[in-house]
Amino acid sequence: MDIWGYGFFLRAMAAGVLCGFACPLVGVFLVARRYSFLADALAHIALTGVALGLILSVSPHVVTLVVVVVAAFTVEWLRQRQRFHADAVLATVMAGGLSLGVILVSKSRGFGADLTGYLFGSLLTISPTDLRVITLLVAFVATVVFLFYRHLFVIAIDEEYARAAGLKVTFVNAAFIVVAALTVGVAIRAVGVLLTGALVVIPVLIAMQVNRSFCGTVATAIAAGTGMALGGLHIAYFLDLPPGPAVVLLGIALLAGIVTGQQVYKTLNKS
Repeated sequence: MDIWGYGFFLRAMAAGVLCGFACPLVGVFLVARRYSFLADALAHIALTGVALGLILSVSPHVVTLVVVVVAAFTVEWLRQRQRFHADAVLATVMAGGLSLGVILVSKSRGFGADLTGYLFGSLLTISPTDLRVITLLVAFVATVVFLFYRHLFVIAIDEEYARAAGLKVTFVNAAFIVVAALTVGVAIRAVGVLLTGALVVIPVLIAMQVNRSFCGTVATAIAAGTGMALGGLHIAYFLDLPPGPAVVLLGIALLAGIVTGQQVYKTLNKS
């Protein structure tokens, strides 16, 4: 395992673990609220932030975080105030954000930007500064989630009941929207714009197959997310594959294996 002696690979592993921790932690609540499409929508909107950063000669990662947070609040405002169905709002916002991003990218080609890393992730190019920023963002995400864990759980189960019980639903939702947006911004660094939704949702689906309690699902989802990141990164290195797609495909393979194993087990028990 000589690769563990390389700084770039150690940074990639650290960033992968952080992303694999944060994405399922937030994803559990998104899936419970039937709002998992939010991560995918925000990730696609992030392409607009990347293009704006290139055009304005500002760090694309910084601009992306700002754009994603603004988009997340816009989606939540439309859902709450305009009474649109969440899936319709997300589909519309994602299409608009992606379309604007493509137009801006076409205008930014004169800047000689390679968008592959933004589209599919670039774990192996994580710098020490990037790692410090990711660590701070993930620490903030984890702190907010654990502080409001019980509130988020109740809201995820029944938002109307949470309001009737006197919980500060609007404030908690706003905090969670910020956390979800920052998580998407961090995940883009790992698996890219096109695959971020998968890193948020797949570990949760894996956990839901083997757990019945909510706490157990959270713990298992985090374990699955970090395992996907580390396993996919090593597979990508040894097979010379892009890290982001390798991470996601590993997760899909694990999910498919678990579901298939459960079906075989049920069939054998019936016979």
